[in-house]
Amino acid sequence: MARVSKGDALTTPVLQAGYTIDNDGYGLLTCKATYKCDEDKAAKAIKRGDIFRPDPRLKCHKFSVSYNALGVATITADYVGIEAGDWTQPNVSGSSTLSSEPITSHPKFFKANDGIAGPGPYTATPSPDGLGRPAFAGLNGSIFGNDGVAPNKPLFLGFFGTTSDEEKLLYKRTAYLSPTSSFNGVLYTSQASGVVQMRGLVGATMGSRGPMGYRNLLPAYLGDNWKTTTELDQLLISSVSFEDYGLIYKISYELRFNRQGYPISVYDKAVVISG
Repeated sequence: MARVSKGDALTTPVLQAGYTIDNDGYGLLTCKATYKCDEDKAAKAIKRGDIFRPDPRLKCHKFSVSYNALGVATITADYVGIEAGDWTQPNVSGSSTLSSEPITSHPKFFKANDGIAGPGPYTATPSPDGLGRPAFAGLNGSIFGNDGVAPNKPLFLGFFGTTSDEEKLLYKRTAYLSPTSSFNGVLYTSQASGVVQMRGLVGATMGSRGPMGYRNLLPAYLGDNWKTTTELDQLLISSVSFEDYGLIYKISYELRFNRQGYPISVYDKAVVISG
């Protein structure tokens, strides 16, 4: 039996009532909308990047089409957009933990008086291995291969003292547990250039919430100053990944915090130059 069609032809998709626009709280908008359309027009009725007419901030990311026996197709389209401007706010999580680091990297290792090994010049002492080679003693049973005076920079050999309680605690220790922190964040943008710029900042450091000339990567409640007292940057952009959703781009990143700062002789500063 032949199908009999009645009513106006659905040559263009007709939006159905009942769609919802979600805001994730950081400025990312998402929406799922349903349309009805004649089956012979449905496959090309909506395409990626199309604007959602009730709210032009939203653009189509993906869609699906289902067909029924009556010749009417149902189109389900997913839209994504940004609440205001070209960027969302950073959505950040963080963690702090302890990791094993060389004892010589401790900020108090060469400190005088209450430091771990203290600064040079060190005092001549018998070789701890009994081989008769030159050795020099620092604080807390620390032994060096030279006196620590230029041009003889300190060459740390280890802790060999057993006289005081502190020396016994440090005996032959080579590492300590250092507090470390990392932050993982997500930004969405409609600017493809923002993805390219961020990708080029991996391995660079920051002394504030964001790279110079770029967006803030940390929220305001975490503070604006991320520098040591000697003006070294304490944040390192350690990884960047990205995805695209139609005309919206998702940038995911990790920042590593180092309380001692990152030496400028090793790491570049994160700077974005416009144009």
